[in-house]
Amino acid sequence: MKNPNCRSGCKTQDHDSYSDCLQSANLGFAGCFPTRQHWDKDKEKKWDKEVNSYYDAVRWDKDKEKKWDKEVNSYYDAVRQGIEPRSTRQPDIDAAVKLSNEAGKAFDGIKLAYKE
Repeated sequence: MKNPNCRSGCKTQDHDSYSDCLQSANLGFAGCFPTRQHWDKDKEKKWDKEVNSYYDAVRWDKDKEKKWDKEVNSYYDAVRQGIEPRSTRQPDIDAAVKLSNEAGKAFDGIKLAYKE
């Protein structure tokens, strides 16, 4: 008679739980992953070279990072003074600050007018 706790392929059909039946069968997972013996070292080296060249192309260098930090800090300094530069680029920030200093009023770069 078939035990409801056992797998259909169980030879003994006498386990107390389905888990016990699976454990006694010593089921394993095999044959799905490639092994290193089939791995091509030349392809691996080529792939590593391509990946590293990609990261070199997109990696920020320190000079770009310093320039970006300076522009962002300049933008926030201008905004704290009530000035609204047209963009976060340094030439736009400098122009807005210069216009504001000359007029004695905060410049709004979006509306291209002075704030009251």
